[in-house]
Amino acid sequence: MKNLLMSFLLLVFSVAIMAEDVDPFEESNRVVFEFNQVLDENVFKPVARAYKESVPKTAQNRVSDFSSNLGDIATLGNEILQFKLFDSVNTFGRVLVNSTIGLAGLFDVASNIGLEKTNEDFAQTMAVWGVPSGPYVVLPILGPSTMSDSVGVYIDFTKNVDATKGLNTTEETTLLLTRVVDIRVKLLPVTDLLKNSDDIYIATRSSYLQKRQFDIFDGNPPIEDDDF
Repeated sequence: MKNLLMSFLLLVFSVAIMAEDVDPFEESNRVVFEFNQVLDENVFKPVARAYKESVPKTAQNRVSDFSSNLGDIATLGNEILQFKLFDSVNTFGRVLVNSTIGLAGLFDVASNIGLEKTNEDFAQTMAVWGVPSGPYVVLPILGPSTMSDSVGVYIDFTKNVDATKGLNTTEETTLLLTRVVDIRVKLLPVTDLLKNSDDIYIATRSSYLQKRQFDIFDGNPPIEDDDF
């Protein structure tokens, strides 16, 4: 596992150095992007709208809070790796409170007592370690990403799998699908806005890369002259 991860990181670093263009794979990326658009319009988006309109808001909140608690577990590990002492103590408090008083994360009690949520993923951790983001890529189903983000998604996903080891295959699948729908519901306003763009692909790429810069630099990205 460690050797596989190191190989991934070396690949990311090598490609990032060689690629001057932020999107050297644009032709193939657009093909995957179109596939994702069709899949989203015909499957994910209708399901998300039906979920939003038919499932009681209280139930939706429980799904969101539970997903948030699982996300906090991954965030905690990344904050420790980034040596963010204060944030890691805060996140540990969130996980402890929400996993106990919050009934295994079904209720976000921590936010109500002042333990604010933070988000750190493994791609951000790699950025702190000096690993470049690498070229922009579009992943099947998962959508916009970069080389390092792709590795980060895999690492963070394995952390979530470890956090749900007590569940059987059916329960894990149900949980995963429910979390996917919950995420898609939250993205409805964004995707509806992007549809008004002259080139949805370019608008999506620009929005994603800008957001990732914002995330990596904790809200204070360096000012760059280049437009994505």
